[in-house]
Amino acid sequence: MNAVCNWKVQTSTVVVVLAATLSPVAAAAEVVTLQELEELALQNQARWKSIDAKLDRTAAEVDAARAGKMPTFWLDVTGVAAPGSDIEQVRTIDGRAVNVRASPTVRERTAFRPNIRYDGTIGMRAPVYDGQTRAAVEAAEAYRAAAQASSGASRHAVVALVRGSYLDWLANHLVSNHAASSAEEAKAQRERIAERVADGDRPGSELDTARYEELQAELVAADASAQAIVAKRQLEAAVGIKLLPEAEPDGELLQIESQYASTDARAEIAALERQRDAARHEARRHRKSRVPALAVIGQTGVAGVNESVFPMYRVGLQLAVPLWDGGRAMAMALAADAQVAELEARARDTEVSLNGEQERALIDRKHAEEQLALADELVAVSEKRVGQAQASYDLGAGDLEAVADARAALREAQSHRVQIQVARADAILRLDGPD
Repeated sequence: MNAVCNWKVQTSTVVVVLAATLSPVAAAAEVVTLQELEELALQNQARWKSIDAKLDRTAAEVDAARAGKMPTFWLDVTGVAAPGSDIEQVRTIDGRAVNVRASPTVRERTAFRPNIRYDGTIGMRAPVYDGQTRAAVEAAEAYRAAAQASSGASRHAVVALVRGSYLDWLANHLVSNHAASSAEEAKAQRERIAERVADGDRPGSELDTARYEELQAELVAADASAQAIVAKRQLEAAVGIKLLPEAEPDGELLQIESQYASTDARAEIAALERQRDAARHEARRHRKSRVPALAVIGQTGVAGVNESVFPMYRVGLQLAVPLWDGGRAMAMALAADAQVAELEARARDTEVSLNGEQERALIDRKHAEEQLALADELVAVSEKRVGQAQASYDLGAGDLEAVADARAALREAQSHRVQIQVARADAILRLDGPD
């Protein structure tokens, strides 16, 4: 159960929390539970910054899409100096005097005299019907739901990684403890034989044999300790923190009988389904770009030339009918349709795979429980054999090699039982799915 996880920054808050959780009151080791590390992993992962940013982005995109349904206002102010556009007063056929804008020709003396032209207007456009905007809102909301589902899937993946790493550390830690105990027993055996050799009760050759067995046991213990350290480092990488040297895994985890937590194992399927829905709305949005749009438009303000100022306003309906975009909208819609089909297939495959994993976990749990009873009996028999071999040796009826072989068999039986216990716990944790 190797664990690999990229993490860059260990925040001071996490270190303080972990230190408060794991700081030793005495010299005794402190037990670190799986639940504590799962919570720390969900707090420490740098990926959550990008996930939260993506959620914020999709939420903002929803607001931006909804803004397309709201009226828009703008202010235009211009001022230029250019020839022409003189204000002239003329009289109409009914005798009324009106001001008009006229420009002199190039043959006239004032043709190139500059005039100051200016205008200031406030414009407004209020959508009445725009199918594309509605489709864009639905697509943005679907993308936001997909981002939320992806966040859940990422959290589930982190929990699964931490669980696998924790069980690996637990297994190696227990095997290391058994190996260390065996090495201590070999050392004590060698010391007892040294005393008896010094008293003349045993030949000196037995001391060499005892030392040989002690060294073998110490090598096994050293190798097991190194593997436990590696497993611990991999767990630290998965969680994103540094465990204290005296930290130990919780052996009670091997005794779990029911669901350990309530994470959703189908989060990945939900994420794919939300992505599929988003792609479907995206296809609809592209097709809606070919639908006419109706809006109310209005404008009011003033315009003038030099000291002459005129009012201006207009109100009306605007109908925009798309004619031809080179086929881009249809091509984008077809691409989104293809993405829908791809995501649907991936969701089905993932569901089939998940169901298969659940069935395998049930089988693994059943087999582990069957094997565990045999492993317990094997350890008990191995312990009895060690006692018999030791008693036989103490009485002079057996040799030291038989004691060493019995201890090696016991150590192997204990390690085998640990692997079965871990396999059982792993199966139960893998069954931890939806309610």
